[in-house]
Amino acid sequence: MKTPKSSFKSKFNLLFTLTFPLLFLSGCWDVMEVNDFAIVIAAGIDMVEDDSIEVTFLLYVPNPTGGATGENSGSSTNTYSISIKGDTFSDAVMELETKVPRRIFWGHSNLFIFGSNLAKTDLAKQIDFLVRTAEPREQAQIYISEEPPKELLNEFVKVNIAELFSKLPKDRTLSSITLKDVEEMLVNHSMAGVIPISGKTEIVTASEAVESFAVKGSAIIHHGKLVSIVTGEKDLGNRWLVFPKTDVPISITPDETEGKVSAVSTRKSFKLTPKIENGKWKMEIKVKGDIAILQNTTNLDIFKQSINNRLEKEFSQKIKSDIEIFINHIQKDLHADVLQFYEAFYRSFPKDTSKEKENWDQTFENIEVKVIVDINIKDPGITNLRFNKGKE
Repeated sequence: MKTPKSSFKSKFNLLFTLTFPLLFLSGCWDVMEVNDFAIVIAAGIDMVEDDSIEVTFLLYVPNPTGGATGENSGSSTNTYSISIKGDTFSDAVMELETKVPRRIFWGHSNLFIFGSNLAKTDLAKQIDFLVRTAEPREQAQIYISEEPPKELLNEFVKVNIAELFSKLPKDRTLSSITLKDVEEMLVNHSMAGVIPISGKTEIVTASEAVESFAVKGSAIIHHGKLVSIVTGEKDLGNRWLVFPKTDVPISITPDETEGKVSAVSTRKSFKLTPKIENGKWKMEIKVKGDIAILQNTTNLDIFKQSINNRLEKEFSQKIKSDIEIFINHIQKDLHADVLQFYEAFYRSFPKDTSKEKENWDQTFENIEVKVIVDINIKDPGITNLRFNKGKE
């Protein structure tokens, strides 16, 4: 038979067992709903007339009734742009938080575009904000624009920008570089690298013409500043070396033949082999790649092994020429070690390289570079239509 004391103790233990876990079930007291956020999809940063920094934010607002105030442009979707000036990038961000009645969320920021005016003066100083704070994504894409980023982003309000920007890194036809890549570029010894040049292109739909994103070349960065913009053959040579995941188009006119053979790279890689011989600094760049033939307007039968071998040599020669044009530009004109020769020499010859550390730009200019290209036609195509049969 239970005593009153033991009965009370049992009830107390039962009550304690039931109520104690409630202390840890506080619920979502600090939760923030999606509608409480203004999501930064992209940002454009440029220097304006009074040397202040103008930042244009492309925001996705889940609930369109809570739009931003200030200089902005909206659309029928939930995407808005707002431009804010400040002494620095971070000043503009702090000002944005006072103008937008929502919490700024950077977790979906896919794109940052820097204007060429800013890039020529203090690109590295403004990127410092992105790499110092933990909020922007390391995998966000970085571009430089010759057009004002504000105009570029205002045009993008009209399209499905979130989907477009999220797919940029997966597009093998567009050169791309991430915030993490830029951070590594700015801390290496040469402080040199390449950032793609962005632009816009017109897309005509059934109802209207809209502007969309495009890549129109590459910017050479040296000591944290834009020093050159390369296009054409220089940029093709650059893309074989700097953007290994990007498909590169190439066309040749075979010797003693009318017409062209066009192809695209499907795989490519390169290896740096540094040498110091009798005090002479040398670098061997060995490039290997597979290509797929896209079109043949010549009378050549690519399925013949002899013709295939001949075209592989001519493609290799063309690619070698493009690469040499690019290397000559960065070596002789810019003294910008974007291919990280310093690190390659340091791994093999640490003592000799350390002695040249302070004068590396001059040493880099005088390095003897040898380019070896080995191209394999991996995919000649399914069929081989020869409209002009004749002498091969």
